[in-house]
Amino acid sequence: MSSQEAENLKTGNNGFSNLVSIFEDCLGCKWTIPILISISEGFNRPGTLLQNNQGLSTKVLNECLGRLLEYKILQKFTYPEIPPRVEYCLTNFGQEFIDILIRIRQLQNEFQDIS
Repeated sequence: MSSQEAENLKTGNNGFSNLVSIFEDCLGCKWTIPILISISEGFNRPGTLLQNNQGLSTKVLNECLGRLLEYKILQKFTYPEIPPRVEYCLTNFGQEFIDILIRIRQLQNEFQDIS
């Protein structure tokens, strides 16, 4: 990364402010990554997300899902049924986001083996 790119990242120039917002808003919550992993594994309904992530409250789940929808990481599908059915899935951007998280985990594992 060039010094100009680093400076842009710090100051929020050239679209980097949205990137910083994503990391602060989404990854600042300890539940975001577990929720994303659950959705990528096919657990896409709120009830199953709560069951799959012990300790996660409905309030925190809804807040996390709202942020992920806002940043277009997730897409929400509402079905006109009684009772209403809601499902979430990764957008193309969300899948790329998951791929980056997987790559970060791989790097972490590689460097843990070296230490």
